Amino acid sequence: MSDATRDRELARQAAQGDEEAWQAIYDATCDRLFSLLCYQLGDREAALDLLQDTYVRAFQRLDGFRGEASLASWLRTIAMRLAIDWKRSALLKIKRTVGLTERTAIVEPQTERVRFESEDRNLHDALARLSKNQRAVLLLHEWEELSFAEIAQQLEIKESTVRVHHVRAKQKMREALGDMAPRVEAQGLEGLEL
Repeated sequence: MSDATRDRELARQAAQGDEEAWQAIYDATCDRLFSLLCYQLGDREAALDLLQDTYVRAFQRLDGFRGEASLASWLRTIAMRLAIDWKRSALLKIKRTVGLTERTAIVEPQTERVRFESEDRNLHDALARLSKNQRAVLLLHEWEELSFAEIAQQLEIKESTVRVHHVRAKQKMREALGDMAPRVEAQGLEGLEL
């Protein structure tokens, strides 16, 4: 059974009330969605809220899942749209209370509230220095292994813009991580690149 067929079958079963199918969807996607939301929002509690909202929205719309993309991709799209809406709402609150313009108000994640035991603090700090679009593109391409076309569709921007964000994000990560970033050794040995 192909992954696409399996995803359509899981979605169909979950839509019909099969709790095991819904649990399988949740188990397969929860950790990555939560991490993605934490990186996007920089607020663990907000990420938990949006994760729950993502699954509620997905459950309500399972009948509409066509299987053109994987279930994980479909859920990521829902989560990213909720994260974008959350950031817009946060920006509006800041603008109302502080009176800043959109050009001067930047809502960036506060990664000191995000804790992952297995990951390095420097990586979190470097990711926090990226713009929201650069961070989203880098994570979706490098971590989730989505193509630039898929990312463009999910973020609703041009593919060429996605590529620019990716290049700039990689450059900033290299600068931020300095000696920690893997690089090509002088002896001619190839290292991994960000």
